[in-house]
Amino acid sequence: MNELEKLCQDLKVPRGNGQDWEYELANEYRTPQWLAKYLSAYLHNNYSTFQKHILMNLCIDICNDLFTADPNQNQPIIHQVLNVLYNDYAQHWQLIDYWALPDEPLEDCFDITSEIRKLRQKYLANAHEWLALNQAQQNLLIAKQNFRQCPDFFIQLQIALNSSSQRTNALTLIHDDGLNDDQLSQLLSTLIDIALEGNDEQSVIAHKILEKNKNNQSINQKIANLLLINYIDDLNYYDEIIYRRMTELLHDLNNSYLIEQFINRCKNIDDPEITQKYPAFAEQLIPQISTLSEDELKQIQKRSDNVTFAPLQVDLAAHEHISNNFISLRTEQQRNKDIKLIDASDAEHDFIVHARQDIPKLLNEIRRLKTVINKNKWT
Repeated sequence: MNELEKLCQDLKVPRGNGQDWEYELANEYRTPQWLAKYLSAYLHNNYSTFQKHILMNLCIDICNDLFTADPNQNQPIIHQVLNVLYNDYAQHWQLIDYWALPDEPLEDCFDITSEIRKLRQKYLANAHEWLALNQAQQNLLIAKQNFRQCPDFFIQLQIALNSSSQRTNALTLIHDDGLNDDQLSQLLSTLIDIALEGNDEQSVIAHKILEKNKNNQSINQKIANLLLINYIDDLNYYDEIIYRRMTELLHDLNNSYLIEQFINRCKNIDDPEITQKYPAFAEQLIPQISTLSEDELKQIQKRSDNVTFAPLQVDLAAHEHISNNFISLRTEQQRNKDIKLIDASDAEHDFIVHARQDIPKLLNEIRRLKTVINKNKWT
């Protein structure tokens, strides 16, 4: 006998099918008298958490039915249910949120929702620890705004970033609230140093800041230049922490050029430790040198192969065959067809005409380079 069956047997009510039993119980078992019986069972029987959850949900559902029948009713048993629910808030907070529907307009909610919301508001108003935390967060937001308005805001931030005791707070501020490109550019060298050589917590935050800005072309280029000059070009010994962090950073920045430079630099360092340990790092990075998978290449190939004219035979000498925005297409086997373009330039005509020949060439070159890369993996 499962827990629901045991509950039904104790209450002497029909056994349900399990899911939604409390909602499907017949009306004859949903009266104020039965509600009192369910609440008594909740309070005085040694039921499991699951069984108490079912009983409380049943009680709320019946209360909702009573409010539906009479929105102004004031039966004592309903207040008793709400009092017990409030006292056991921590146990039923998800159930309370379900009936409170805090993000929905009241007119779209249950008939009992307004009462549940009052209960929820009362609990939160007395949740002193939560209120203190909420106030602290508001105070922090105000402090951040005031800090940014200081005339020497950026100087203070730089000082904090270079202080080991204040660095974590400074990094968190930069990560959460951001800086303009000029400010961030001035801090990139320090951020890279922290990402590669700082303590674990600070390294992770600095790494996230750099990764967060990888789609900013200007910033990303400066990150690449600094990594290349200050670290990759200067590699001459093995430091496992720096190598591991460098590998992770290059992986997340997804800069193919930097990855190639890093791999080539490591190959040229005469250090047995690098020879022994670096292949694992290289295996992680090499696949990113080409961001196109073979499946993607096949899809491009298929679209190219499905073009009707292969190859195109179009005479573009001085664009003699282009008039009124038409490109005339000819093959040996097929009659002429036209592509109509609206307000296209000569360069755009050339691009479209040559794409059918250019794309297969590019696909072949990509596959050739992939083969070269794979042959040059560490062995």
